[in-house]
Amino acid sequence: MTAARRTLPIRYPPYPGEALDSWLEYLAHRLHCRLGDVLHALDLPYNDHDPPNAFTRRWTTLVTPEELAAIHQVTGVPPDVLAAMTLQPFDHHAVVIDHERRRVHRQSLWGRTGSRFCPACLTDSNGRWPLTWRLGWSFACTRHHVLLADRCPACSRIPRFRTHSLNENPRPGRCANPAPDGGPRRRCHHPLTAAPVTAIEPGGRLEETQSLINSLLARPARTVHWRLYGAAGAPLGVVLQDAKCLATLILNHATADDLRTAAPADVLERMERYRANPLPARSQRGPDSQRLDVHSYYAPADAAATAVAVTAVLPVLRADSIRRAGQAVEWLTDRVAATGRPLYAGALSGLGGSVSPVLEAALRCSRELRLLPVTRLRRRTTDHSTHPPGHRDTRARLMPTALWPAWDLRLAPRHPNGRPVAQRADEILTVACLLAGSTTPTAALKQLTGTTVSNHNLSTLLADLTRRDDCADVLHTLILLADHLDAHGARSTTRAAAHCSHPAAASWTRALGTICSAACARTSGPTPCMPSAGSSRP
Repeated sequence: MTAARRTLPIRYPPYPGEALDSWLEYLAHRLHCRLGDVLHALDLPYNDHDPPNAFTRRWTTLVTPEELAAIHQVTGVPPDVLAAMTLQPFDHHAVVIDHERRRVHRQSLWGRTGSRFCPACLTDSNGRWPLTWRLGWSFACTRHHVLLADRCPACSRIPRFRTHSLNENPRPGRCANPAPDGGPRRRCHHPLTAAPVTAIEPGGRLEETQSLINSLLARPARTVHWRLYGAAGAPLGVVLQDAKCLATLILNHATADDLRTAAPADVLERMERYRANPLPARSQRGPDSQRLDVHSYYAPADAAATAVAVTAVLPVLRADSIRRAGQAVEWLTDRVAATGRPLYAGALSGLGGSVSPVLEAALRCSRELRLLPVTRLRRRTTDHSTHPPGHRDTRARLMPTALWPAWDLRLAPRHPNGRPVAQRADEILTVACLLAGSTTPTAALKQLTGTTVSNHNLSTLLADLTRRDDCADVLHTLILLADHLDAHGARSTTRAAAHCSHPAAASWTRALGTICSAACARTSGPTPCMPSAGSSRP
């Protein structure tokens, strides 16, 4: 049976949104006792031989049910309120927590140690620290219209990385890190309320971005309903992972000119200083040991860099559709292409980890006009599909050696006199249809269908299709045909080509008719891309 614990002689409620370690330090400060005495009264285990930041990081990250019960019994604060003062509610939403070690994964979702801060907020609250300042997604104070400060101006260290001394009465609002050149037992104690900050425009883009993120962090388990992610929406962790991926690409590849509309000049100048020398002042690593993509995994150590990168990301993630998102991110993938990095989705997202199928589709679409037609078919850049390329060998068994006559008439480019531009276009279009969303080599596809066209014939015809105004939608039509074959097989596909009223083919017929009608409207000659229903048979 657990012995009853003595309650504190004076109780002080937590500040709204306050972090657990901040509240514990405030209790010790108001009770005029050592921090170690408060921890002992709460029956929170600690060891004087442990690193001074070990238990603080542990409790602020995650508390056990036994620890919650002990704190509740002594202070009267409900366990659910105490749990909300840790990073546990943000686990797999805004951070990823290692539950065994009770630590934040710094390489996941921009996890970080320590805390940013607003000096004016510390003054107003008498030195009490909000929990959200610890998240890598907090970069501005929307109340005082400033970027959060990153480091103590006296010791150049990140605040809250270490706790106040266990053998002293804490001094809220002052830096608890070791003093510069003063040994580990002497603390900096510089007043963080006097730290310099960078002002931002009230209601400007940076503040709007932080306000939007704050609204998402207020309910981290709620689904994010942005139009890009469809009617079902997406979990916050998925959205923030996409934001991290794009933000790392921006920090590594964007120029200040690219970002001039995202932030004012003084914030961009601060970001450029950080990008030129991202290592902290006391880092033991030399400049020659940096990675080429130094902003790849960890959260930016400067609030200005975070602010600009996240603000520049939002137009992509809040686009109305995958195609619009691809257009919004095109400038960035152009910058990445200029460095020689391979422009496939895995390479683009590799800097920041995996991305959602939606963002991967947008990245593919952003390269639509920069890729060869064969690659555009393979990666389905002309549509908004979220399915990545894969093996589609089953489709080859549904295709004839030469494309069905009705489809050949619809899709093959023709001279004004009505004759085909290319010989054996029907066979070439058969292979082209098999390329849609497929990673199977072209030689294997030709063998599967029994065609003998060369790669040169295929590339030449597809290049001609993409250059002609009257064939602008043919690549899209081939992808639609491939999807219909995968879903319904060859029988309904041939019937749809003849405008059959089969229920499974009705939606396809309407889609094909719309595409072909638009192509015909742009044709300056008698191109027979819409034959009558009786002009061909499967």
